[in-house]
Amino acid sequence: MDELGSTSLRAFLRTAGTLSATEKRLIAEQALTVLEQNYAHLPLKAARYALNPLQRLRLLIARLARGTQDEPEWRFHAELLDIFNSLRDLHTRYVLPEPFAKAVAFLPFRVKEFTADATRHFHVAPLREDNRRPVGTVPSGVELLTWNGVPMDRALDVFGDRLPGANPAARRAQALDKFTVRSLGFAGPPDEEFVVIQFLDHNGVQQETREAWRVALPTVENQGAMLQPAFEDRSDLEVDEEAATVAWLKTLLLAPDIVEQINSGADEITTPGGIGVSKDLGTCFDARVVPDLVPAVGHIRIRNFTPPEGVGMDAFVDEFIRLLGQMPPAGVIIDIRGNGGGNAVAAEMCLQAMTARRIESQPLQFITSPLNLRICRNSPVEHMEDLRPWLPSMEQALESGAVHSAGLPRASASQLARVPQAHLGPVLLVTDGRVYSAADRFAAGFQDNELGIVLGVDGNTGAGGANVWTHSDLIRAMTSIADSPYVTLPAGAGIRVAMRRTLRVGRHTGAPVEDFGVEPDQRHHTTRDDILRRDVDLMTRAAELLRQPLRRFEVGLEESPSALTLAFDVENVQRADVYADSRPRGSVDLTDGAGPVVIPVPDGAREVRVVGLATGNPAKPVAVRIFRRNQAGRLVLQTALM
Repeated sequence: MDELGSTSLRAFLRTAGTLSATEKRLIAEQALTVLEQNYAHLPLKAARYALNPLQRLRLLIARLARGTQDEPEWRFHAELLDIFNSLRDLHTRYVLPEPFAKAVAFLPFRVKEFTADATRHFHVAPLREDNRRPVGTVPSGVELLTWNGVPMDRALDVFGDRLPGANPAARRAQALDKFTVRSLGFAGPPDEEFVVIQFLDHNGVQQETREAWRVALPTVENQGAMLQPAFEDRSDLEVDEEAATVAWLKTLLLAPDIVEQINSGADEITTPGGIGVSKDLGTCFDARVVPDLVPAVGHIRIRNFTPPEGVGMDAFVDEFIRLLGQMPPAGVIIDIRGNGGGNAVAAEMCLQAMTARRIESQPLQFITSPLNLRICRNSPVEHMEDLRPWLPSMEQALESGAVHSAGLPRASASQLARVPQAHLGPVLLVTDGRVYSAADRFAAGFQDNELGIVLGVDGNTGAGGANVWTHSDLIRAMTSIADSPYVTLPAGAGIRVAMRRTLRVGRHTGAPVEDFGVEPDQRHHTTRDDILRRDVDLMTRAAELLRQPLRRFEVGLEESPSALTLAFDVENVQRADVYADSRPRGSVDLTDGAGPVVIPVPDGAREVRVVGLATGNPAKPVAVRIFRRNQAGRLVLQTALM
């Protein structure tokens, strides 16, 4: 083993391959049941890609039943991977059994792409940012030319065509991300034990070398307190589990400084020049004020919407609200590049923190099938979401022939109402082709609720529009059913399925997120300086798009019997409307400023909302201040969930 605790691909594969013919057939039969009865996107995929995955599985089952061919196990895994990958859906996956499930294969460098003179170039970045870089034969900073004799541009396209990306931009972004670091549980082992690479060295001289694939498994020693995100028994998630797993493994392998801070017991995780982030959420957020920009602009990177085990959704949203509150008034760049999703309600509550208007939550739909109907009828099940609201439309579909159930929103009005607006300045969202699932929901909601400009480094997001269930979730949903068709899979194998599909809102009402994703309002092509100088050109472009007149809306409140006295300090806000317990109580003209204003309010009002509006027809809510009664009985400004 080397310093990363890795071994050669050949040595690792000697330990694999223990499934019996009966176990293989069981896995294939369960896959057929799940795709036929539960898969929300099956009609879309069959029409869009001219697929028949059900027939392919039936043929595989028949071949296994005959047992006339003594095939190596890897052929079985390869066939199942190909069937699932043909769906081009990162939610609906086959996961190989142990020892593949938690293993990662890697080469000792990463590949970054940039555009110069309308030509794509491929830059070698170190595998690790610290000084303990593992031994490799490709120097950091050189430009890659060919990969096993294939020009790099073409090699990436070929690799991307094997991946389950929902559109060309997503497949390209995934190929770049997974080119040298791959989860064996989702992708299987590389075909080759080593690769032959041509590159231009720092003197412009063409060189050739060979690099061998290595395989690593997380251990208690290198994991420490940094727990893997939990996906089993979490039927509420919208997540690309492969991306989340690889991101966790990359942090363990490639970012020892972050791991050391998490394991040290420090209260906050900090990066050079950054704002401290709660230790429990150090793998979810980065925050900073972007250097050298005038006026100053903030930057918050949301790496995922999956809080580690033991960290609740409210803590996640509160941390985002806290970080937003530390951003400069000129604007903030919200960056979700590479975000594979997570808790969808948390994602939409974070959207609510950036606007004075109530956002519209995206609805979810089941595909109508006898088994999905039984699952809804059997709800609620302990520790699972109550699915009974979908039941009337599922039962009606038996008579109407509707393909999908009614669409019901994910985040409730009461959940969104708890969220204060944490930033009054303009916001901009940065996306790429790896944005997926709950992050796709976040991007679509940002665009559909008109929160600001979407700036993409790729031409689309990953286009994952679904709530994902694991095979164990399906078993759990049918625990009290005597003839449940679901059976535990052998050897730690897994199946994930897009259980409910997501629909967009606003001007895109009813459009599916799956396959179509979110096209950015503006594009930015990654430059060499972006790679070498922490996205300097991207941040400059984003700051230019953020430039707007500054807005201020500060409200002071004093309570007296049956009335409130409000004092205002505002800029670019023309009117304030006052609500007590959701009922309108008064309106204040702020055009020429306003001194203290007395608003009659019933004694004991639990909540007071002061909504600032800007000029328009109708006037547009641009700011809101929420006062809620605390345990001491006083109305206090809300700065977190309460």
